[in-house]
Formats: sequence, C-alpha cells, structure tokens
Amino acid sequence: MRVHSGRKSPGGKPHSRLQGLCHLPVRPHSARAVVAAVASACSGEPSDVPAPGVGVGAARGGLDLDPGWVLAERTRPGRADPLEIVAETAWWPATLATGPCTEAIQRLWRHSVAVALACRSLAREKGDRDPDQLVRAGLLHGIGRWAVAAVDPDWFARWLNENDRAVRRRLELADLGTDMADLGRRLAERWGCEPLIVDAAWLHDDSAGALASAAREPERLALIQEAVRWAESTPWSLNAAGRESLPTEPRLRILVAEVQSKCASMFATADASPHEERMTRENARLHLRLAALSRTNATQERIIHALADDLPHESTESWTARAGMIWCEEPEVNAARVVWRDPEWPEAEPATAEGDGLDVPSRPASWTIPLESRTGVVAEIQLWLDPDQTELRGRLERTRVIEAWRSWATRIADRDMLERRLQAVVRGSRQSAEDEEERTRSAKLDALAEFAAGAGHELNNPLAVIVGRAQLLLAKAADPATARSLRIILSQAQRTHRILRDLMFVARPPEPRPRACRPADVLRACLAEFEAEAESRGIRLTSEVEASDQPTWMDPDAFRHLADILIRNALQASVGGGKIQVRSSRQGQELRLSVADGGKGVSSSEGAHLFDPFFCGRQAGRGLGLGLPRAARMVALAGGSLTWSSAVGQGSAFNVQLPLQRPPDEPTSALI
Repeated sequence: MRVHSGRKSPGGKPHSRLQGLCHLPVRPHSARAVVAAVASACSGEPSDVPAPGVGVGAARGGLDLDPGWVLAERTRPGRADPLEIVAETAWWPATLATGPCTEAIQRLWRHSVAVALACRSLAREKGDRDPDQLVRAGLLHGIGRWAVAAVDPDWFARWLNENDRAVRRRLELADLGTDMADLGRRLAERWGCEPLIVDAAWLHDDSAGALASAAREPERLALIQEAVRWAESTPWSLNAAGRESLPTEPRLRILVAEVQSKCASMFATADASPHEERMTRENARLHLRLAALSRTNATQERIIHALADDLPHESTESWTARAGMIWCEEPEVNAARVVWRDPEWPEAEPATAEGDGLDVPSRPASWTIPLESRTGVVAEIQLWLDPDQTELRGRLERTRVIEAWRSWATRIADRDMLERRLQAVVRGSRQSAEDEEERTRSAKLDALAEFAAGAGHELNNPLAVIVGRAQLLLAKAADPATARSLRIILSQAQRTHRILRDLMFVARPPEPRPRACRPADVLRACLAEFEAEAESRGIRLTSEVEASDQPTWMDPDAFRHLADILIRNALQASVGGGKIQVRSSRQGQELRLSVADGGKGVSSSEGAHLFDPFFCGRQAGRGLGLGLPRAARMVALAGGSLTWSSAVGQGSAFNVQLPLQRPPDEPTSALI
C-alpha cells in the first residue's frame, strides 16, 4: 500500500493511487498499545508467550476508535490476530500531526467517532439486534474520505475546506473519477466489508430517502443516517467550515462531551518516526513467530509425552481414545477422532473426543490427516477446527509431528495385527483340539457300534440257545439247588443281552419318534415305578412336577427312558436315609428337569469322564456305567442340554433342558 507521507501531494491525481490501496493505515497509538499490552503479558520466558490476542483487552477501547484498525479486523480472513495487524499494516505518517492537514484529519476522525457513538445511542433506544455492527458502520461510513486522506491528505484538506458542495462534487469527478460516496461503496465492496458498511458508505447522505429501497436493511440504514445528522450538528461537521458554538440539545451536548473525551489526543502522532514503525512491525512479527514456535514446541512435547506413556499392552481402542484427546489439546482444534481403515477391523467404532458445543457428525472434518504405513493407509486423524483457524496445517507441516503420528499409528496397527494373529492361532488351536476330541469321540462310538453289532450278531444266537436250554431245564428241575443255579444262568444271560442293547443305543441311538403327549404325566408314571424300590432302601423320593394341560410334541418313550436313567443313577448314588428331589417345570418353549441326590458326590477326576461309556465311579460288579452316556445321547438328539453340578460328600444334581414344540394341526396319534 502506498501512503502519502509528505506535505505536498505527489504527482498525479488521487484516483490512480487509490487503485493500489488495499487497506487503511492504523494509528501509531493503536500499534503501540497492542505491542505494549502483549509485552506486559509476557514474563520473559519462551514458554510464557501469550496466545494470539492475549493481553490486548486493555487497549480495546482505543482500537475501536481507529477506522484503519476496525477495517483490518473485520476484513481479514479468519480471526484477526492483533499482532498480525500491527505487523502487516502501515501507520498514519507523523507529518499529519502538524500542518494544514492536521485539522482536516482531526475533524474527519472526530466526525466519524461522533457518528459511531450516536449509532450506539440510537441502537440502544431502538433495541437493535447488533449494536456493535451499527457502531462499526457509523465509524466507517466515510470510508471513501478516509481512503483519499490516506493517499493524498493535501487534496482531502482542500476538499474539506471547500464549503460549496457543487465545487466539491466537481473536484471529486475530476480527480477521483467518481463522487466520494460511490468511491466509498466501491472500496467497501473491494475490501470485503460487511453489507451494512457498504450501504452506509454511499447512502449515509441520502437525506431525502430516494435510494432507501437499494439498501439491504433500510431500517438500520435509517439509524445510521440519523446518527450522521447528529454528527453534522456538532463542531466537527464535514459540510461546513465548523461551528463556533456548542449545540443546545441535551443529547447532542452529551455526544460532544463524549467525543471530546475519547478523542482528546491527536489522531496522528508527531513523534512516530519511520524507524519506530519498522521496529514496531518487526517486533510484532517476532512475537508472532515466537508464539508459533511455542505452540509447535508444545505440540511436539505432547506427542513425546504420549509416546513415553505408551504401554506395550495398551489396546487399540484405548489408544484411539487417547489420541483423540491429545489432538483436542491443540488450541485450534475443537474436536478430533482417529478412524481406523484396517479392512480386518471394519466395524470398530472410533473413539471421539468432542469439544464443548460441537456435534462432530453434523459437518465434515475440517482437516483429515491420513496415517500411512508400508501397506497403505491404516488410519486417519479427523480434526474439527474453528472456522477462523487456518494456521494449524501450515504450522505442523513445517515439523515432523505428522510423520511421528504416522510411525506411531503404524506401530499400533502392527501390534494389533500381531495380537489378532495370535488370537487366531489360539482359536485355531483350540478349535483343532475340539475337532480332534469330537473326531476321537465319534471314532470311539463307531468302533463301539461295530463291536456291539458284531458282538450282538455273534452272541445273541448262543445267548438264545443258553436261555432256551436253561428255561427247559428249569421247568424239569426238582432239586432246589439246581433250580437256583439255572435261574442265575438265565439272569446273567439276560444281563448280557441288555449290555449289548445299551452298547448299540450309545453307539447308534434310534431316531426320536415324537408324538403329542404331556411330559408331566410321563414323569409321574416313571416316579411311581421307583417308589417301592426307594422305600425299600430307606431313601425318600420327593417330586415337584408342574402340571400343564397344554400338549407337547416330543418322544414320550425317550423322555421316560431319560427320567428312568437319572432317577436310577440317583438311587444308586444314595445311601439309606438319603433324599432324592425331582423337579420339573415348563418355562416358555422349554422343559426343565432336575434330579438331585444327597450321595457322595462326584470328584473332578470322575467328572471328566462322567459321560464316557464303560466309566463307572462305583465299585466293580455294579454296572458298566452306560446309563449317563445314554442320557447324554438322548438329550443331544432332542436338541437340548444336560449339565451337572456336584460337591464331594454333598450329592449331585443333573439338570436337563429340552426344547418344546407345539403339536401339528392334525395330531397323528392320541395323547399319551
């Protein structure tokens, strides 16, 4: 930007120099106040460098009276850092503090401040929704005049001292190429001012209201026009040489007093040298650089501490949540999350650390950082930034922070992959052991079936001959001792036949034959058969059978056989004076049967083989232990489950759960 710094106008008309004007200068007082405020906020240590804008609040009042400062704050992209404005904006020259241009600049300043203060008063009276915006529009309504004063203060002084408005207009058209109001509109639009400021720049003097319909907000523009009329009634009117006496209206007298209080100093500063301007701007640049380095150093320290706290056993989910929280400590970040892109983990929910008042899914991430490994992108960091924060990417891209995150994420991904592979190996080994156990069991049953089939074929005929001959001899035997021996032969032959039959059942059980029945009736009939035996052995047999009239589709013979096995097993495990408790209930579509005894219980070594054929915890000669294996096979065929619990010396309990089905619409048999 070219700003006039001498007493005489440079060659050429102001119009040509206005083309290169990109913003207004700032008052030296404003720049000094900002640098002093920032310096007072620093303790001298690099770690104590304040964040942008910290410490400037004390100078806020003076900054709001500087048109160049207000314009720079409102037209910069993103959030305006006061130090950046100081570093990048030229000063009003010291030559404007003395000489013929001084009075013109001073009057323009006080007139602008008077309009701004009048806008604040009117905004309060009318209850305007944004009084501060009205104040800014009032301060910058004469933006065209400020621009001309910046490039050619001598021309502006001549223009202001001309009382004839027609002469003023001819000067404007001849030297500016347009009138002052239109110039203000063009500059306001080019500099990206708020729409209200654009309208105020060229419609503030439309006293007749002929162009009111062109305004975006006519009601608010009317307030600015009223504020301009107030300012024109003060000693700093721009349409007359000046007023010698103060206004008599109370509110105008208050306005004049307030302007005099706020604008007691000179707008430009006589002691502001070009050298001081250069040094102050360089000082601001150094403060900005130091602040950026301090923030970058803090970022690097955060990831160093995070790496130091990383534990070898930390889960991927925990690391994801912690990484999001680390990124949220960046001053520019509102929310952050890490999303894994590993195809082997497609449903993993990313942990999210959200800032206050921000709904992360409501808008896309402001910046997405891919985290690549040797095999491709393993994850990405999604950051939600303040809309006015743009320096984070530039600040981090000058460091190796992103590379550190990529390396760290790769290590976490590799560790997670190794853990998943280890778990896969463990699951495969466990499954292989289970499959091998199932194959071994199946092979045992197949071998048992072959043995039972062969034994049945080879032994049934001899057994039939033995039984037949024994029965004939028993019918003819007159000697009691001979009859007793023949009965023993018959009993053992029949026992051998039952053993072969049980072996065939365990190896190749018959298919279930379901039909409509009532399980409660089947169980009561089974219990009735054991009452006499239990009484004779001194064992108390109790039952709790839940009655139900609703028929069930199941195999009653298999259910009775199952109950028979469990009750007989309990009788054989119990001693005189013991108790057997049988319970049956129906819960939803499930039948539950429980048989508990008070016997010696089952040890852990016996429990491992409880359902194995030929294993029996009782002494030799009291059975082959095929009852519980048969029960387990029947329950498995019915799609149920058989579990047990036991404590040594306190008895055992066997629990059966069988799925129930409703009978078909047309039962094939009568109820049993």
